[in-house]
Amino acid sequence: MSDIDIDIDIDIDGAAPAAHGTETGIAPVWLALAALAASFFHQLMLLMPAALVTLAPAAVFDNWLFWGAGVLGFVLMAWLAQPSRHGSTQHLSREQAPRLYARVDEMTDAIGAPRLHAIAIDNSINAGALEENRGVSLRPTRRVLILGLPLLRLLDTAAAEAVIAHELGHFSRRHGRLGHWLYRTRAAWTAWAASVREDEDDSSPWDRAGANFAELFLPWFSRASEAHSRRCEFEADALAAQWASPEALARALLLIEIAVMRQGDASTTLDLDALRASAEPPAQWADEPVQELIARPPTPEEIAEALRHRQPQGSHPPHRQRMEALGVAGESLNLRPPAWEESAAAQWMGGVWPELCQAQGPWAGAAERLSWAMAHAALVGLDADSQPVLSELPELPESSDEAAWRRLHRRQAQAQAAIEHGRVQPCDLAPSQIEALRRAVSVNSTIVQAWLFDVPVEPSTVAIVLRIDPERMIAMKLSLEQVATTLALTMRLVLPTERDWMPRFSYMTEGLPPELQARVDATPRLKG
Repeated sequence: MSDIDIDIDIDIDGAAPAAHGTETGIAPVWLALAALAASFFHQLMLLMPAALVTLAPAAVFDNWLFWGAGVLGFVLMAWLAQPSRHGSTQHLSREQAPRLYARVDEMTDAIGAPRLHAIAIDNSINAGALEENRGVSLRPTRRVLILGLPLLRLLDTAAAEAVIAHELGHFSRRHGRLGHWLYRTRAAWTAWAASVREDEDDSSPWDRAGANFAELFLPWFSRASEAHSRRCEFEADALAAQWASPEALARALLLIEIAVMRQGDASTTLDLDALRASAEPPAQWADEPVQELIARPPTPEEIAEALRHRQPQGSHPPHRQRMEALGVAGESLNLRPPAWEESAAAQWMGGVWPELCQAQGPWAGAAERLSWAMAHAALVGLDADSQPVLSELPELPESSDEAAWRRLHRRQAQAQAAIEHGRVQPCDLAPSQIEALRRAVSVNSTIVQAWLFDVPVEPSTVAIVLRIDPERMIAMKLSLEQVATTLALTMRLVLPTERDWMPRFSYMTEGLPPELQARVDATPRLKG
């Protein structure tokens, strides 16, 4: 093993000394106090109205029964108001992946980190160290290592061990103790400000006061907490390099970054050939980033972009700074992904790999599989020359552009009102596009009836009015929101880029507004 001389001692009682590419920033003890104070203030702002409601009768009648009921009600509401973090991870049992658990246990003991409670997997090209139930919880804290399946396929065992050692370093140095409160405080006030921004006209003065505080507090707090997070990253890098090697960690960082960059560049495209060929989504999705890098090795320009990709102000340092701290020249690394037999996935997961990929794929859920099948049906029968190109998702305004968000909400409200009052027109899509949509909705058995309209708003919007069978929806374990998402891919395939769309749902057990009912009665159905 190669050692590198980066000794960063981050402790709750003092600031970390500077190392290669790090900054001292605010002392963690003061940052922790700021996070706790801001979190307490958030709870106070959040629960003060509840306290007035639950404790007012006790103050008026001054009876111990009222006081007891009021206090219990307030405690219950305070508990329900606690933020939670839910992800799409699946815990692996030791029986499923004994070789992976054995290797991680060996590394954990060697690094001096506390033993993990579980290893979880997801569908990201990433890894993480999660402490479940930390904070205000009656349950004990559980340490969970999260590994993305594409990550395990992308890296050989040496590089994957470097990544795991990095995450174990976070557990070893107890970064989660402060990191939990930093994340919780930042997320709570960000959500408060966002909720007020979405509906400022109907927000109370109390809500707007909290949003004003968030806008003043968050910029400073984000800078301070992100500086602390960057120091933690350098420290975890140093521990990982001591376990594996600086080169293995550097290679893993760049392979992950370039794979994610390419995945981002392809976020608005799709393998239309695979979509046209089968109504079932591909099973080997985790292998796609590897095959892409093998077919098109990283260029010097991509490597340079990966080295500077991360911004200096963020939770992770720029990769060039991390390479400098590791003493590695990123441009000289061999960034060819391993063959399947040499990958961490093959070495550690073995025969359970296909089963895990099927359960964790991006098309694994009922709504996602139905979305693929509907899009496949829409493409069947279209000539190659008229094959649509997947349109880009509309760009949302910047989070700080409140005027743009208000205009967006106003346009959506205008379109919704026009649909409800029947102020719609016959749809002017091409017959081939209408036929493609007809084939798509025929696949979705929860949709019993459907109609297409044009809504006279800007930008030009297509309304699809749908009647849903609630019993079929429940039997397929779908929500109304998930039924809407099953349409999204098809609409992006069929509609021209400049056209927006909006669904209008109702159950078969309920009626439509009279004006809209009159329009659908006079319009040929897309289905039903």
